[in-house]
Amino acid sequence: MISDEDKNKVRDATDLVALVQETVELKPRGNTDLWGCCPFHGEKTPSFHVIPATQVWHCFGCGEGGDAFTYVMKREGLSFPESIRYLADRAGIELEEDRSFKRSGTKRNRLIEVCEETSEFYHTLLMRGKDARGREYCKGRELDADTCRKYRLGFAPGHGMLVRHLGSKGFTPQEMIDANVAFRSRNGGLVDRFFDRVMFPIMDEQGRCIAFGGRALDKEKTNAKYLNSSETPIFHKGKNLYGFNWAKDHIVARNEVIVVEGYISAMSCWKAGIENIVAVLGTALTEAHVKTLTRFTKKIIYMFDGDAAGQKAARRAIQFIEKDDIDLRCVILPDGQDPDDFVRANGGDKLRELLDNSIPLMDFVFGKLEEESDISTPGGRAKAMKSALELIYPLRASYMIDGYYMQIADRLGLDVEMIRSNAGKVFREVQQREETNRRREQERERAQAERERVAADGGGVRGTR
Repeated sequence: MISDEDKNKVRDATDLVALVQETVELKPRGNTDLWGCCPFHGEKTPSFHVIPATQVWHCFGCGEGGDAFTYVMKREGLSFPESIRYLADRAGIELEEDRSFKRSGTKRNRLIEVCEETSEFYHTLLMRGKDARGREYCKGRELDADTCRKYRLGFAPGHGMLVRHLGSKGFTPQEMIDANVAFRSRNGGLVDRFFDRVMFPIMDEQGRCIAFGGRALDKEKTNAKYLNSSETPIFHKGKNLYGFNWAKDHIVARNEVIVVEGYISAMSCWKAGIENIVAVLGTALTEAHVKTLTRFTKKIIYMFDGDAAGQKAARRAIQFIEKDDIDLRCVILPDGQDPDDFVRANGGDKLRELLDNSIPLMDFVFGKLEEESDISTPGGRAKAMKSALELIYPLRASYMIDGYYMQIADRLGLDVEMIRSNAGKVFREVQQREETNRRREQERERAQAERERVAADGGGVRGTR
């Protein structure tokens, strides 16, 4: 529990005007009041009103208003206790919470400090280091110096340079290992986790570095073109999203979020002026991702190419349709292009046109099922029916399931009772198949973890030369 005394201490230490001006340009109107464009809905005429004397804010456009706590809750998508902690951290105030929380917080903060120092070190090497390969890669991807600075891109040379640098800053070997920026080689030495890679820092919601993604500069010397940080106490790839810290204000303003796959795709869209965009980190869209995003908007547009991998991602995402009544939509890029390819070839305006014409995800997937089956024949309709039922298996307990039965029946020209009568059998088959696949996946993950350990060990030794 946070005491009333601490709440008041944090409130007194917070200047609402300075807090708002972190993201909103305020101008005086009248004697003391300040006005700006509301960060919570798109507008061109300022209707967002801050009163310094009373430390309250109000928007006449959307009706939102409150004090510093409610402002942070709205802007950052936080609960009330989380908003107090956020502002306490900003003001340098230590809250009198239980000791276990503080001990845990101390360890987390140290790991964040390791990642922050690592990010700064890599960024300096990219911008001013003797090895120009990272700068050459960025130039080839049309990432200029301002873009590299804004998104804190870096270069990881390996050769033990990071380990020595972090050691000189007072970080322990165990802290480096726990932050996943270093590991032990077979001979017991501490070596850099990343080498010969352009680095993309992954931030938490507050803009603090918590992990990294690295793009190999010499694909001949590694099996992994892209290498992400492993799971750590501060980073979970199924929960964190690349670029969320930069995008969230734009997500709120447009009341929609666009999800892509890959750092470069996200950055290309940002450069083209489409800033309400985030990227998943080597995984499909997860329930935790959806939970985070729906704190800010109910409209999620999943953007992927139309190849087999993109269609598979679309089908996996269907399970989230019923979550919090979200509007889950999709955009399919032509000719197997990814967002970076499309923006570079056509520009941001053309991409915005595609986004404005996004379609419901279920319509896209049902349409693909029809293309895969000849629904002019009884056998083709039966095949399409089974595929459609397998597809909506994750929604079997949803209140919307009858609506999907009717949608399948309408699209295939079948009686809805036939759809219902076949659903139970198909759902049982899917459940049995998933249980078998789950066991196989657990075995595969154990084997893959061992292979990655051996591969990383060999790469790390090479990186110390």
